[in-house]
Amino acid sequence: MDDHHELTQSLEDYLEAIYELMQEVKNVRCSSIADRLNVKRPSVTSALRSLADKGLVVYSPYVPITLTDLGKQEAEKIIRRHRAMEIFLEKILGVDGKESHESACRLEHAMSGEVTTRLVEFVEFVDSCPRIGASLFRRSDYHCREKNNDHYCAMCIHGCLDEIVHSGRTVDLTDVHREAKTLVELRNDHDSLILVQIGDELQDRPEYPVTYWSSHKTLHIVKDENSGDDESVKVKIDDLIFTVPLEDAELIEVIPCE
Repeated sequence: MDDHHELTQSLEDYLEAIYELMQEVKNVRCSSIADRLNVKRPSVTSALRSLADKGLVVYSPYVPITLTDLGKQEAEKIIRRHRAMEIFLEKILGVDGKESHESACRLEHAMSGEVTTRLVEFVEFVDSCPRIGASLFRRSDYHCREKNNDHYCAMCIHGCLDEIVHSGRTVDLTDVHREAKTLVELRNDHDSLILVQIGDELQDRPEYPVTYWSSHKTLHIVKDENSGDDESVKVKIDDLIFTVPLEDAELIEVIPCE
């Protein structure tokens, strides 16, 4: 069965369910398939007959249901595609788990077999590559927030080079750091700043979680008339507000976001 479009989405769901149940229980029955897929037993019977006609399952009334060798191969292909789609949607595009699962099923039926194969190969490459995979998967919001912004691009390039430095190789970042200043220096002159890096002293502290305090993030200065300027700086990153003591703000490098 060369083209996955020969099976409907519903029949693929049945194949996947049978495969998974065979790993969990000794005998797979119509009732267990119906429970797994939340469908009526007559629907299961109809689907099993279709799959049996295609040579994918061995089905007879009152006999445990099994997959043929071809059915097992097809089920493993389906599971592989579904998982690759979910990884792409969840880890690269930042789609939540429930939505990614439902969308993955729909997407593969909207694409040609060749496109689906290429996407699966790409995701498996990214998932296994320690360089590209780490770069993509650490961003749950993988997109450019500041298109055509030279400062933002410079900061992003800096982040890549900085990773090389931390890997133990030697790179001269003098020109890259030249425009960066501390959060204390720029807090009163700009409403938004781009994080270049935080000092080594702050990187392991729980009040600076890496999910928020990573290079490329946008820091929005929160104006608070009730707090003294000489005590702290309030910044909003994504959906959280952080109160940063001035001594810590001296260790945080930023560039203007303008």
